[in-house]
Amino acid sequence: MTIKERVLELVFNPRIAWQSIKEEKISAKQLFVNYAAPLALIPPVASLIGLTIFGIRMPSGAVMRAPFNLTLLGGIVAYIFSLAILWLGALIIKSLAPYFESKVDFDAAMKVVVYSTTPTWVVGIFSLVPGLGVLSLLGLYGVYLLVLGLSEILGTPGNKSFWFVVVILLLALIANFIISGLLLGTIYGPMYLRMMAA
Repeated sequence: MTIKERVLELVFNPRIAWQSIKEEKISAKQLFVNYAAPLALIPPVASLIGLTIFGIRMPSGAVMRAPFNLTLLGGIVAYIFSLAILWLGALIIKSLAPYFESKVDFDAAMKVVVYSTTPTWVVGIFSLVPGLGVLSLLGLYGVYLLVLGLSEILGTPGNKSFWFVVVILLLALIANFIISGLLLGTIYGPMYLRMMAA
């Protein structure tokens, strides 16, 4: 199945998609390289184009464009972190699985993490136009995919699923908060300050 076919199936027929995914014999490495790595490029590439070419419209009406080099650096760092979080997420899910009566399997955990992250990557295309960033909230559809994936791939019982999802989301929020703080403080913050001063 191509990336496009899998994305469309996850969006429009998620239950059927997870059943197909369950039957697939694919390692975490293969999934990471052939599916996650290409899709994870969408948000940083779209942001690079949006911030450097289209720019940000200021309240005064002026359009401010970000410096290409700093935006590229920020995108590369964000891309690397986003991929590292997938591995960390799969390790965390595998480690927590016994507490939620779920299957302990790293490859299966990676499937759940990667495929439930798909909507977040896809809606990253809205970063092409910085004003449409609010539409990234559509990526929350991934929470629904996470619930289905835990049940189908890891066999998480219904009565344990809610709390498993809550723990995963809390840990993901903490990781994203830390990474966003690092990116904002070291790359994007100073860049925006320079843009405002120009």
